[in-house]
Amino acid sequence: MPKLKFVFLLLAGLMFYSSFTLAQEEPKDQLYWVREEVAKVDMWDQYEKTSKEWVELMTGAGLDLPYMWASQRDDAHYYYLFPLDNYAAIDNMQEIFGAAIDKIGKDKWAKFNKENEASMESHKDFIVTMSAKYSYWPEEPRLKPEERNFIHWMFFHYKLENRKEVMDILTEWKQLYKEKNIKNGYTIWLMELGRDNNMIVLTENYKDGADYYTSMEADNATMEAEASALWAKMSQYIISVENKYGNQRPDLGFDNESK
Repeated sequence: MPKLKFVFLLLAGLMFYSSFTLAQEEPKDQLYWVREEVAKVDMWDQYEKTSKEWVELMTGAGLDLPYMWASQRDDAHYYYLFPLDNYAAIDNMQEIFGAAIDKIGKDKWAKFNKENEASMESHKDFIVTMSAKYSYWPEEPRLKPEERNFIHWMFFHYKLENRKEVMDILTEWKQLYKEKNIKNGYTIWLMELGRDNNMIVLTENYKDGADYYTSMEADNATMEAEASALWAKMSQYIISVENKYGNQRPDLGFDNESK
């Protein structure tokens, strides 16, 4: 991985990455640095190997960050998300990673970095906000956190001149989920820097692919008439919708807060 392995979720998967639903209270907006990497299919094993080594090297060097969320799409796209306290924190990232690299050793890091980057088609960095205002986290979620392994990403591009209308409709979607007491939540990710500013990502978590399809059918049946009306209202402002699927990858992340 490159010198600064900044990361992504989805909607987290956005982020890229996943829903990260919380049961008791809705968190505030959270800013993230997202790293998206695309593995070479013919070097996928090497990418996996070196990505795990990256975690070992950085955590062993005492990387001064609270956690990193990791997720993987089925099409070899990986998202890594680092939390940011604010925009000013972006300026501190190079110093934080630089300190860890100094402990690892410049020569050791350069050798590792070459092997890691050789296994990638591309990588990019961008800033997103996990939006508490537009996300829906049920008070009594259907699944426990440890059961939410499967991720569905929806990437929406909308007409720039209709941003207000789109955001208003997202508020209506959230209200509908609340009124129907839907037990499956979703997270909305808003692009801040480095990606199309007319893109919104939605992520939602399930046990697996089968659970995703059966749960979607049940939820759609509960909201059928209202959801159809809302989608008809929203679709006039949407340029494109792309669906991707994958899984959380805790083995490629870390959590210093739980230590």
